[in-house]
Amino acid sequence: MKILQIKGYGDIKSNLTFNETEKPTISDNQVLIEVYAASINPIDYKIVEGALKQVRKLTFPTPIGFDVSGVVFKKGNNVNHLNVGDEIYSSVPSDSPGTFSEFIAINADVVCLKPSNLDFIESSSLPLVGLTTIQSFNKANLKSGDKVLIHAGSGGIGTFAIQYAKSKGAYVYTTTSTKNVNWVKELGADRVIDYKTENYLEL
Repeated sequence: MKILQIKGYGDIKSNLTFNETEKPTISDNQVLIEVYAASINPIDYKIVEGALKQVRKLTFPTPIGFDVSGVVFKKGNNVNHLNVGDEIYSSVPSDSPGTFSEFIAINADVVCLKPSNLDFIESSSLPLVGLTTIQSFNKANLKSGDKVLIHAGSGGIGTFAIQYAKSKGAYVYTTTSTKNVNWVKELGADRVIDYKTENYLEL
C-alpha cells in the first residue's frame, strides 16, 4: 500500500515522500481502517521541521498524520461497537502516526462513528482539535455562565472551541483579525476582539 513518510528533518517539500509498504495487520482490539481522508495539524509540520526532536527523535523513514476518517475494513475479535463497513473518524496516539496512508490499524477504543451530517473530509479535521478543546475545558471545569477568552478564534482549535463553549452555555470572548470578525461572530462568539485595532489586555 502507499504511505506518506518523513524521510528527514527540514523543510516539508524536501522531506516528505510516498513509499510502498505492507498493509497493517491488526490485534484483537484493533480495527483496520481504509483511509478516505486525513488532515494535517501544526504538530505534523513541526515534527518534519525538527522542532520536537528533543522530545522524540525519529528513525527515518517514519509515517505522518494523526487525524483520519474512513471505513472499517476489518475488525479484531474483541471489537463489538464497530462493524466492517462502518464510516468512522479518529485521532491516533502520538506514538503511532500514519494516517496519510491507504490503510491504518487503530485501537478500536479511540474510534468513533462518523457524524452523519459531515463528509469524510470535514470529519477528518475534527479529532485532534476536538480532543484538545474538550480536554482543556474539562480541566478548567467550564460550565454555563462562565466567561472564557479564546485566542485565535478563526483557527482550527478556535473555531471548535467557540462552538463547544457556547454549547456549554459560556459567554465567549475571542480574538481574531479584521477579515475574520464576521466569521467568528457567525460561530457564536459574544464579544469579538479585532487584534488589529484592539488590545485585549486593555478591555
